[in-house]
Formats: sequence, C-alpha cells, structure tokens
Amino acid sequence: MLVRMRRVEIIAPRRSAARLLRAIHRAGVLHLAPFEPPPGAGPTLFSAGAGSLDRPAAPVTPYDAALAQVTELAGLLVLPPAPRQLVRRLWELDDGELLAEVAALEPVRARAAELASERLRLRGEASRLAGYRRLIEALRGAVGRLPSIPGYGSTGIVVNARYRAVVALIRDELESLTGGRCEVIAADLDPDRVAAILLYPVRLAGEVRALLGGRDLEEVTLPESMAGVPFDELGPRLAAEEAAIRQRLAHTETALEQLAVDHGALVAALSLVLADRVAEARVLAAAGWSEHLVAISGWLPERRIAGFREALAREVGPEVLVVERPADEPDRSAPVALENRPLVRAFEPLSSFVILPRYGTLDPTPVVALAFPVFVGLMVGDAGYGLLLLLALLGARRRWRTSSAMRFLWPVGALAAISTIFFGILFGEWFGDAGQRLVGLRPLWFDRREGALPLLVLAVSIGLAQVALGLVLGIVNATLLRHRREAIARGALLVSLAAIGLTIGFATGQVPAPVGQVAVVVLIGAIVILAATLGIAGPLEVMGAVGNVLSYARLMAIGLASVMLALVANRLGALVENVLFGVLIAALFHTLNFVLGFFDSSVQGLRLQYVEFFSKFVEPGGVRYEPFVSVLGEGGREPGLAATGGA
Repeated sequence: MLVRMRRVEIIAPRRSAARLLRAIHRAGVLHLAPFEPPPGAGPTLFSAGAGSLDRPAAPVTPYDAALAQVTELAGLLVLPPAPRQLVRRLWELDDGELLAEVAALEPVRARAAELASERLRLRGEASRLAGYRRLIEALRGAVGRLPSIPGYGSTGIVVNARYRAVVALIRDELESLTGGRCEVIAADLDPDRVAAILLYPVRLAGEVRALLGGRDLEEVTLPESMAGVPFDELGPRLAAEEAAIRQRLAHTETALEQLAVDHGALVAALSLVLADRVAEARVLAAAGWSEHLVAISGWLPERRIAGFREALAREVGPEVLVVERPADEPDRSAPVALENRPLVRAFEPLSSFVILPRYGTLDPTPVVALAFPVFVGLMVGDAGYGLLLLLALLGARRRWRTSSAMRFLWPVGALAAISTIFFGILFGEWFGDAGQRLVGLRPLWFDRREGALPLLVLAVSIGLAQVALGLVLGIVNATLLRHRREAIARGALLVSLAAIGLTIGFATGQVPAPVGQVAVVVLIGAIVILAATLGIAGPLEVMGAVGNVLSYARLMAIGLASVMLALVANRLGALVENVLFGVLIAALFHTLNFVLGFFDSSVQGLRLQYVEFFSKFVEPGGVRYEPFVSVLGEGGREPGLAATGGA
C-alpha cells in the first residue's frame, strides 16, 4: 500500500537555521519540497531564498571550497572505507572545528599532489624508454648486429603497416638534410606496424625533429643523456635506465600508499561529512526567509510527524514549529512511498520499476507478488528445475548474505522456485519425463505434452481474470482521483469483456440462448457508452482488451517450449551408448533449458504485468519519496542517493 503523507512547514528563528537543518538531516525522514508561503501568510511575511533544491546559491560557502580540496586529495589516494565512528565524530563538529580538520590536511594534499605529479612523469618516462628498447630489440633481431657510430643520434618511429611508404619518404628527406650521412633501418614490428630507427649526426637533431613533426606516426625519443650513445650500446643503457626509473616509481607509489594509510580514513570521512554540509547549505539557500524566521517545506509519512516534531524540539528547542498543511483531499504532488509486509516488500522494486503510481491511488505490489511467481512456475513447471533453483539461491544467500541484491533476489526467487516445484508436481515433470521413467512419477492434474488445449484455456482464463481485476482496480483508482468519465469507461470495458465471453459461449453452445442474446445487447450498449466517454478510441479499447487477454497465451507457449526442450535433452542423452557421455549431453541441454526457461518466463511474466495488467489501472506520474538523509543514516547511505521507497 501507499504510505499516507503530510505536507509540513518547519518554522524556526533565523539564528537557529543551521541547527534546524542539522536536526532535519539527522532525522532523515523529510522529503524536501520547494518553499511556498503557508495559506494566509501573505507574500511579505516569507520570501523564497535565492537558491533552489537542485542548484546551490551564490555565494559559494566555505564548505564548497573545503569539499573541493578534500575531493582533490581523495582523487590522489586510494582510500579505505570511512570508519563509522570517525564519520560520526566529524559530523558532530561545529563549523570552525570541521574546517580546521580540512586545513590541517593541506600539507598532505600538497605532498600527495607532488608525488602524483612525479608518478605521472616517471610512468611516462618508463613507458617511453620501454617502447624505445622494444623497438631497438625488434630491429636488432631483424638486421643483426649494428655498428657503433660515435657522434650520431637516433630516433625511433612507428607507423601503421598500411603507410609503410612514409618510411621511404622520410629516408629521402633525411638523406637530403644530412647530405647522405644517415641511415634508416626498418622492420616489421608486428603484423600491423612498421618500426624504423633513424641514425643521423647529433648536431642535426633539431632539424630532424622538425622534419618528423606533423606526420601521422608515433615517435619514440631518447632522453638527452643518451644522445650520441652508439646504437649497439643503447639497449643495455636503456634497460638500466628503465630499471632505475621503475625503482624510483616504486618508491613514489610507496610514499603515496603510506599517505593513504596515514590519512585515507580521515579523507574518506571528511568527503562524506562535507558533502552533507554542502547539501544543508543548498537547502538553506532555497528555504523561506523573513526578517526573523526561516521556513523549510517538505513531506513526511503521517505516522512519523509526532516523532519528527519531538526530535526537532529536543535538538533545536521548543521555538521550532512543525505546521501541518490541511489534508482535506490527497495532494497529487505528494511523494510516493510503498509499504508492505516483508514477503510482499521484496516485489516493490518490480512493481515500481517501470511506473510509480500516483499518490492517492492503489499499490500494484500485492498483485505482482502473487502473479509473478505463479506465472514463472506455470511456464517452467518442472519440479527438478524448481528444486535446482532453490538450492542455487540457498547457496548464493549463504555466500552473499549481506548483499542488498540478495535481499531482493532471495524472496522473489524462492517463491518462483516453490511455485515451479508445485506446478511440476501437478504436471508430473521432473527434468522432463526423467521422473516418469525413473520413479514412475505421474501428473496430478494433466500432462502438458498432451494437454496443449487445456493449458491454452487455463492461460487465457488467467488473462481474463487478471485483465478484469485490472479494470476493477482501474474503476477504484478513477473514483479516488474523481475521474468520473474514466471510471464509467473502465466499467463499460469490463462489461464488454464479460459480454464477449458470454457471446462466445452462446456461439459455441455453452451458454443458453436467452443469456447469449442479452449479452449481445449488453455488448452493444457498452460499446455505445465507450464511444460516448472516450470518443472514437472507445470501441477500439474493446479490441485492445481482448488482445490483452489473448496475450496470456504465452503462458502456454513458453511452457510447452520448456517441456519439449527437456524431452529433447533426455532423448539425446539416451541415444548415446556411453552412459557418462549421455548424462553429460543431457545435463548440458537441461542447463540450457534451465537458464532459458527461468529467464524467458521472468521477462514474459513481468511483461504481462507491465503491459496487459498495469495499463488497466495504474495511474503514472508518482514522485518517489526521497528523504533528506545524512551520511549517518541507516547503512551509511551517501548523500544524494535515492531512497528505495520504504517509509
């Protein structure tokens, strides 16, 4: 169900504004809303601040600069998780004490920036030397030992193999520049690249760089300390220089790691706490202000108002007022929070994934919690697969017990597995017909392999029931929203579906003639009402609803595909003379069927909810309840993270 919300205005003296925001933030239940003067207050009593809830107001607060400083430092270090006790201690500091903590980190930031800059330089130098060394080694292997040429420098280049003609062009230009006192040695570095070494008099190094500039090639240059070193001595010298640089790089990284060990926890905690302070400053900038008062607007669950009022009075003082707006009728701008019993609560992410219902309407979660596992179980319908899924979920739950994803997957998957086992027993399926062959398992209801028509009738009947339920819920929602025309149209559509069913029964001889004749008259009247309420689209809605009902035939189609693939797996395994190999083949196909069966049934089961069912009653446009939660909130949620919808 949807939690009842109330719009409140929190009013306090201006001198208590900062403490008020801290208390609201600590409480973590208020969904902030743009400030609007209370009814009767008059436009001169309160005026909205210069900022907004989405954008900080100018001038920038000291916390913005402090957060930028800490964020820069955090980007230079590998931070550990922020200790909860440290976060709590910092959160309780006053403004001066907290900013003093940031100022004390300035030498650390400067040292970290220096080390990071040095690390970047050393990494670039080591990469350049390694590239040149590999280039020389590749060319040495291609042309053999090269002579020492005192007084000559060298430059390595790498070009794409498609442009190897560039090497010959550079050779011609280099010979012209040096008067023939040069050498160009080229070889394939790999299938896609050609490498070359240019040897030339050191005194012409500047001209050579100018000659190479602007061309589509990768240039590998040597450090100045190696200019003029004979070519055949470059390899060892480069290796030694590279080793020295990597040793210095290791020392630099060790120094950065030590900074992270010494100060990382404080930096991580300060990042979270300062983000909270910046968020509070943003809210204050968007608050309502008068000469002596500050006012903050928002929504919170109705049952939390008393506790919220007590918390503010305790932390700020009795002068804080929490004024409730009149609640004569539901305010459609109120945020939406879903609240259900634990087993149904796990399905809230599924029911609100595509559409969040508007405030004041019905929550579709209970129906999804019932229908989704039934649909999955009906489509897969194999007790062996259901037991296998349940065992896999139990193992995953034991391995990742604290995972938030597992808290959602476990109840949803477990109910789907139990439903699959149940329908598997009804259909007499255990890994296809393996149960029948091995232990004589027989269907308690009917055999899906031979009962396509009963299965189709069952699927369409389920579709008719759920679409009809959706229309009934749609009538309720339209009544709650006071949309009389829509309520009448949905009622007429519901009557049309019932009349069509009776008419089909009359045509097939299943319904007495008088009932069928009345059904035809009622159908015509319902279509007329639909045309009057919805216009030309009204009669088309009847065909759309019939199509929605027939769409549930996929419950039969996917179920038949699953059981047939299981039979194929068993038949293929039985064809192989080697028992072990046959079991392996059967297991491979059963694994494929297991994955495809549960994946496809989950997707199609959700599709039936979102398209065929939700379209009949869910009113879109809800705003998710996102309380102003500090980093001290449950689970240490970081600022700006949306709530999951629970109150």
